[in-house]
Amino acid sequence: MNSITQLEPEQRDALIFWNRDYLKNQPPIIIDDPHNYLSKMEAYMDITKETRRESYNAVLSTVNDRQKAVLKILQEWGDMTAQEIAYILNWSGLTPNDDRNNAAPRLTELKAAGKVRTVGKKICDRTGRTVTVWSAGKE
Repeated sequence: MNSITQLEPEQRDALIFWNRDYLKNQPPIIIDDPHNYLSKMEAYMDITKETRRESYNAVLSTVNDRQKAVLKILQEWGDMTAQEIAYILNWSGLTPNDDRNNAAPRLTELKAAGKVRTVGKKICDRTGRTVTVWSAGKE
């Protein structure tokens, strides 16, 4: 076999996925044994699951600290959006950037714990979209 077009559609899709996500900037791989492609992808997926789990465990240890920081920001600065909180987290040196995802998951967790609440909506200065405004305190 010397062409990707000779593969079955699901084999071709799997090969394209594997090449795109695993071997960025590498020449395409042609699998000589089309029945072996799944074992190669399964090995890749095991690595992905392993690294994802390692990242999750590393972040998990900082969740309570981040939750405390987010709650303290809301208490000291007043009502804010996730993006505004993320900016302050970054400005304070607590996060490497001001991505809203540094604050948004913590807000969801704090809301579930009854420590913060939603109090309204506003247009985000950065995205121009309607976003939630959060406040410290119970619903």
